[in-house]
Amino acid sequence: HFATALEAASNNRFEEARDSLLKAVELDPRFGIGYQSLAGVSRNLGKLQEAQTYIKEGLRYIDGMTERERYNTRGMYSRLTGDYQQCVKEYGELISRYAADVVGRNQLAPCLTQLQRLPEAVDVLRRVVQLLPNLPLFRTNLSYYASYASDFQAAEQEALAIQPPDRYATLALAFALV
Repeated sequence: HFATALEAASNNRFEEARDSLLKAVELDPRFGIGYQSLAGVSRNLGKLQEAQTYIKEGLRYIDGMTERERYNTRGMYSRLTGDYQQCVKEYGELISRYAADVVGRNQLAPCLTQLQRLPEAVDVLRRVVQLLPNLPLFRTNLSYYASYASDFQAAEQEALAIQPPDRYATLALAFALV
C-alpha cells in the first residue's frame, strides 16, 4: 500500500495516494512514515487540519523510523507549523546526508520560498527533475517555482514537458502564461 501511494503521489494522483496510505496505517497503526506521507498528501489536497493531525501522529512513532525518515518527518512538521527556518534546517541536513533524496529536496523548496529564497528553491527543484525527469509531480513543482521566481519561459517549458498533461500541469502552464 505504501509503495502504491508513493507512485500515485509522484504522478499527482493524491486521492489515490491518500486511500493507499490509509490502508497502510490501518494495517500498521505504528507506521510513522505512513502518517508523515498522509500529512503531505493531505496538505496537497488542501486538507490542512487533517495534515496537522497526521504529522503529529507520525511524530509519535519517530523512534521507529530510520534517520532519513526522521529528518523527513521533522521537516514536514516544521513546514506544516510554519517554522520555515527549521524546515530548511531539517531538509537541508537530510539532503546533505542523502544527496539523491528527491522527496527531501521537493519539500525543501517551499520552505526556501517562504523565506524569500526563490533562486535556491528553483535550483533545488531543477536537481530533482534532473534525477527523475519523468515524474509529473516534480516537473509541475519546478514549473510553479520558476513562475514564482519570474522565469515564465522556464515555467512554460517545464509545464509543457509533462506528458500526458494532467490538471496540475495545465494549471502550472496557465500560471506561467498569466
